[in-house]
Amino acid sequence: MADKPKTPMATELIPSMDGGFSGVASAHAPFVFFDSVPTMGHFNGIAHLSLSAMRFTVRIDGSEGAVPIDNVFVAHLRTNAAGLAALKSAIAKIELLAAPVDEASKN
Repeated sequence: MADKPKTPMATELIPSMDGGFSGVASAHAPFVFFDSVPTMGHFNGIAHLSLSAMRFTVRIDGSEGAVPIDNVFVAHLRTNAAGLAALKSAIAKIELLAAPVDEASKN
Protein backbone atom coordinates (compact mmCIF):
# COMPACT_ATOMS: atom_id res chain seq x y z
CA MET A 1 0.00 0.00 0.00
CA ALA A 2 1.32 3.42 -0.89
CA ASP A 3 2.05 5.92 1.85
CA LYS A 4 -0.39 8.76 2.31
CA PRO A 5 0.86 11.81 0.35
CA LYS A 6 2.47 14.45 2.53
CA THR A 7 0.59 17.69 3.06
CA PRO A 8 2.28 20.63 1.32
CA MET A 9 3.83 23.25 3.58
CA ALA A 10 1.78 26.39 4.14
CA THR A 11 4.26 28.59 2.26
CA GLU A 12 3.63 26.57 -0.89
CA LEU A 13 -0.10 27.34 -0.67
CA ILE A 14 0.19 31.09 -0.09
CA PRO A 15 0.16 33.12 -3.29
CA SER A 16 2.39 36.14 -3.55
CA MET A 17 0.57 39.30 -2.48
CA ASP A 18 1.24 42.95 -3.28
CA GLY A 19 3.52 44.37 -0.58
CA GLY A 20 4.12 40.96 1.06
CA PHE A 21 6.78 38.27 0.93
CA SER A 22 6.58 35.29 -1.39
CA GLY A 23 7.21 32.08 0.54
CA VAL A 24 7.92 30.14 -2.65
CA ALA A 25 10.35 32.68 -4.13
CA SER A 26 12.13 33.06 -0.76
CA ALA A 27 12.75 29.33 -0.36
CA HIS A 28 16.10 29.36 -2.15
CA ALA A 29 17.57 32.59 -0.74
CA PRO A 30 21.14 31.91 0.43
CA PHE A 31 22.33 32.11 4.02
CA VAL A 32 25.56 34.13 4.18
CA PHE A 33 27.97 33.88 7.11
CA PHE A 34 30.80 36.38 7.41
CA ASP A 35 33.52 37.32 9.90
CA SER A 36 34.39 40.80 8.69
CA VAL A 37 33.69 43.65 6.28
CA PRO A 38 37.18 44.37 4.95
CA THR A 39 36.14 46.78 2.23
CA MET A 40 33.32 49.27 1.82
CA GLY A 41 32.57 52.35 -0.18
CA HIS A 42 29.97 54.58 -1.79
CA PHE A 43 29.54 55.29 -5.49
CA ASN A 44 26.71 57.00 -7.38
CA GLY A 45 24.33 56.76 -4.41
CA ILE A 46 24.98 53.07 -3.80
CA ALA A 47 26.68 51.68 -0.68
CA HIS A 48 29.15 48.85 -1.33
CA LEU A 49 30.10 46.33 1.36
CA SER A 50 32.26 43.27 0.76
CA LEU A 51 31.89 40.48 3.33
CA SER A 52 34.59 37.94 4.08
CA ALA A 53 34.99 34.77 6.13
CA MET A 54 38.14 33.12 7.39
CA ARG A 55 38.94 29.66 6.12
CA PHE A 56 41.08 26.95 7.67
CA THR A 57 43.24 25.29 5.02
CA VAL A 58 45.68 22.38 4.82
CA ARG A 59 49.44 22.50 4.61
CA ILE A 60 50.57 21.61 1.11
CA ASP A 61 53.86 20.14 2.34
CA GLY A 62 52.09 17.93 4.93
CA SER A 63 54.07 19.39 7.84
CA GLU A 64 52.59 19.77 11.31
CA GLY A 65 51.92 22.97 13.17
CA ALA A 66 49.33 25.69 13.23
CA VAL A 67 46.63 25.34 10.61
CA PRO A 68 47.02 27.96 7.88
CA ILE A 69 44.14 30.45 7.78
CA ASP A 70 43.17 32.67 4.88
CA ASN A 71 40.17 34.85 4.09
CA VAL A 72 37.72 34.65 1.22
CA PHE A 73 35.04 37.06 0.04
CA VAL A 74 31.62 35.47 0.52
CA ALA A 75 29.31 38.27 -0.66
CA HIS A 76 29.26 41.74 -2.14
CA LEU A 77 26.36 43.78 -0.79
CA ARG A 78 25.03 46.74 -2.74
CA THR A 79 22.17 48.94 -1.54
CA ASN A 80 20.68 52.40 -1.78
CA ALA A 81 20.26 54.86 1.11
CA ALA A 82 16.94 53.32 2.22
CA GLY A 83 18.45 49.82 2.31
CA LEU A 84 21.49 51.08 4.20
CA ALA A 85 19.26 52.78 6.79
CA ALA A 86 17.22 49.58 7.18
CA LEU A 87 20.41 47.53 7.64
CA LYS A 88 21.75 49.99 10.25
CA SER A 89 18.43 49.88 12.12
CA ALA A 90 18.38 46.07 12.10
CA ILE A 91 21.97 45.92 13.40
CA ALA A 92 21.14 48.39 16.21
CA LYS A 93 18.13 46.27 17.22
CA ILE A 94 20.23 43.08 17.22
CA GLU A 95 22.85 44.78 19.40
CA LEU A 96 20.11 45.70 21.90
CA LEU A 97 18.81 42.13 21.93
CA ALA A 98 22.33 40.73 22.41
CA ALA A 99 23.35 43.14 25.18
CA PRO A 100 23.68 41.54 28.62
CA VAL A 101 20.80 42.34 30.96
CA ASP A 102 21.58 43.53 34.47
CA GLU A 103 20.26 41.03 37.04
CA ALA A 104 18.53 43.85 38.97
CA SER A 105 16.45 44.87 35.94
CA LYS A 106 15.26 41.35 35.05
CA ASN A 107 11.57 40.58 35.74
